[in-house]
Amino acid sequence: MSGQEGEWPPYGVIPAKAGIQGVGRGNGMQLTRLRVLYGVLGEGSESVARDPTGYLGIEQGIYRRHGLELSWDHVQGTDERNQALADGDADLSLVIGRASLQHFLRTGATRLVGSCMNSSPYVLMAPAGTRELAHLKGKVLACRRVIAETAPLAETFRGLARLELGADLGLDTVDTDQNALDRLAEGSAGAALLPRPFDFVARERGFLPVPDWPEVAGDPLPITIETTASLLGEKGSAMAAFLAAHREAIGYLQGHRDETLAMLERVFGYAPDLAAVLYDEYLGLLDPRVTVDLPQVERLARMTAPDAGPSVPELASRWLAPGAASLEPAAAGSP
Repeated sequence: MSGQEGEWPPYGVIPAKAGIQGVGRGNGMQLTRLRVLYGVLGEGSESVARDPTGYLGIEQGIYRRHGLELSWDHVQGTDERNQALADGDADLSLVIGRASLQHFLRTGATRLVGSCMNSSPYVLMAPAGTRELAHLKGKVLACRRVIAETAPLAETFRGLARLELGADLGLDTVDTDQNALDRLAEGSAGAALLPRPFDFVARERGFLPVPDWPEVAGDPLPITIETTASLLGEKGSAMAAFLAAHREAIGYLQGHRDETLAMLERVFGYAPDLAAVLYDEYLGLLDPRVTVDLPQVERLARMTAPDAGPSVPELASRWLAPGAASLEPAAAGSP
């Protein structure tokens, strides 16, 4: 965190008109160029894009109808995408929430204009032969440390399988979800709690979800839409047009399974079975509102920066662009 202990970075000077609310679309409008960056998890055939919607939206002309000439580019590495924003080489970046929050706390220069996904569940992954929780007795569970500290893991294992965490089932707490996946892959752990889409990378390596594991932990704001304060001031109208278009594109993706599967196979080279799993179990988590749920901001702050000091409302007022927040989560059963 910059500045004195317990202080948020300065909000920066942004023109009052630089919010992201209420941009219309008219016929014959001049196209505005906008470049959006995204990253992937894994490498090669295991790589999973956090949000592939842009490709389908471009193919369908959705962004052009909203007045945008959109580039949807893969740039691997959060630091690399941050630098592209700082240099003005990109306008928006899709970033996992905890990295986005840490970037804001370090620099005070970034703003969230929305979120493509507000929460993603942690899935219990294990070798294919582990089909019951009781089969984990005598083994080790790998898990990100903050999840072990905040989720009711001990109560869940005790209630569902009469396993005492730490006695019947060892616990290996690690710094990152990637570390938990590595422990599982190398065999030092007999199971790992992984958020989506890390669990799909594990599936590509032969691991499977353990049946009947409940959703007792989630990853808050796994796909935020980040820009800088200066870019928001310059291109707030174009960013509002992007959000309106991306809402439409997510809705199109979630309503057109066959076209999305074809895009995933063509653009990313996914085998048909992996493309189907991604569509059926992951892409439905995309939030077509493209807003940031404030309860998830609170969870993220508690998990990522519990000693930061100021209140969540103050954080939200500085970090979130005007119009980016929603007070309530998406309704159950909504797309």
